[in-house]
Amino acid sequence: MKLQFEIPENCDMKKVVISGNYFNGKTFPSLNNLLAEYSAHPKRGNSMKRKYQRICNDEIRMQLPNYAAKSPIILHYRYFEPQDGHIRDYPNIHGFVSKIFCDSLQDCKVIPNDNPKWLLNETHDFFYLPERWGEPYFEVYIEEVQDA
Repeated sequence: MKLQFEIPENCDMKKVVISGNYFNGKTFPSLNNLLAEYSAHPKRGNSMKRKYQRICNDEIRMQLPNYAAKSPIILHYRYFEPQDGHIRDYPNIHGFVSKIFCDSLQDCKVIPNDNPKWLLNETHDFFYLPERWGEPYFEVYIEEVQDA
């Protein structure tokens, strides 16, 4: 399998890891789950978004205390999902996590905005963990681009 992002040796990029079974044996829900909540009632969708954004905010604040990017960034996502017979669509997983995580980066003052001036690009890679491996998780590497 060809990866979009390979971790360089002596990596000095900031990294945030979010692990846990927060949604039906997965770390986070997918975009389809969020849209289903919004279609049921807008407040339910907003509540779901806030719940997972709080999880991201807490992890960013614990793992990157007082960190603020000095230049534009590229986010590299690596998802580790359980191989439990329920394979979810990559774009749905990434769509939800990307939106929530970028909003959390703003809340935590890591970046002032998630517009193209500050968030240059994103990559995402997916891996399936063997059964009974442990908790699913995803990690996000923050690459600051000096000559953007």
